[in-house]
Amino acid sequence: MKNKILVASVLVTFGFSAFAASNVTLYGSIDEGVVVGKAKHSSTTAELKSGFTAMSRFGIKGVEDLGNGYTVGFTLEQGFLADSGSEHTKGLAFSRESLLRVTGPFGTVAFGRMGALGFAQSTAILRGWAFGTSWGGSAWSVGNVHFGRLNNAVNYVTPSFNGLTVHATYSNGTATDDNKWSDNAHYYGLGAKYTANNIDASIIFEAKDNKGLTLEDQKQKALYHITAGGTYNINGFKPGVIYQYATQSDYYHQHAFGVGMTGPLAGGSVRLGAKYVIRKYDNSYATLADLNEKKANVWTVGAGYEYPFSKRTNLWTYGGYADGAKGWKDTSETNYNGWQVGLGLNHKF
Repeated sequence: MKNKILVASVLVTFGFSAFAASNVTLYGSIDEGVVVGKAKHSSTTAELKSGFTAMSRFGIKGVEDLGNGYTVGFTLEQGFLADSGSEHTKGLAFSRESLLRVTGPFGTVAFGRMGALGFAQSTAILRGWAFGTSWGGSAWSVGNVHFGRLNNAVNYVTPSFNGLTVHATYSNGTATDDNKWSDNAHYYGLGAKYTANNIDASIIFEAKDNKGLTLEDQKQKALYHITAGGTYNINGFKPGVIYQYATQSDYYHQHAFGVGMTGPLAGGSVRLGAKYVIRKYDNSYATLADLNEKKANVWTVGAGYEYPFSKRTNLWTYGGYADGAKGWKDTSETNYNGWQVGLGLNHKF
């Protein structure tokens, strides 16, 4: 019995030593809460919601020091729904991020599945919006144009020049690249981020050529958009502004504006934001889709608060309201018409 215990102890010791030597980290977070809401023309709902303020996830990341300023690292991250135990994106083992990166004096190059520059994950540089791409109807991605996560992608980041970095991302096929090049939908992103002197700001140009994709049974034209935003730190309070223009000639043209703030409050942190989106559909799309209204707009306001029980566990609460008009006036979703309130916990490990 003692030998078995000794062998087990040795194996565990060597196992942990090898694990530490390879510098691999298991990490993640679980976000659960109760969200009550009512959309226009709909009944009040109460849901146990996973990932409301931050998607529940687990991941593995590691790095190896090659010497002379060079490292090789990887990130494998999966999203899941804690309320049901199911994967967030069906059929993907690492839906949020799956990439290999090389870092050196030249900067950083990453390959694999990653977030677009204006979305989320480690390759994104979206700045200026207090709620990022989470928090229900207050998420910047609600009503706005975003490219989400990209397959078959390459990202490059320059070294920092006094707080300024340049970022570029290309996807050889946002979903798949096993067709000929002209049949794959490609993503192109170029941006700059400045973080210094109390300023945290970015400007991003993104495009998707939509090759091989259709809209209302018609070949799609390219989609372009530009996003600019930033915050300024005033003794811990960070007021911010953000703007986005998006255009696709056979679909729509859109402007989005946002103002907000984050800061300390009563031992925790508060975030506030107001957003306004104006959309105008292209005449050809309005005819094909048989739209009664060629214009749509929505404004949203939201407030969130987080209180830390520890370094890894936060209590969160949220309240938000959205009001859509014209093409969105009868949309029965709380993100466009209605209110939401929520209370929950986020635990990181």
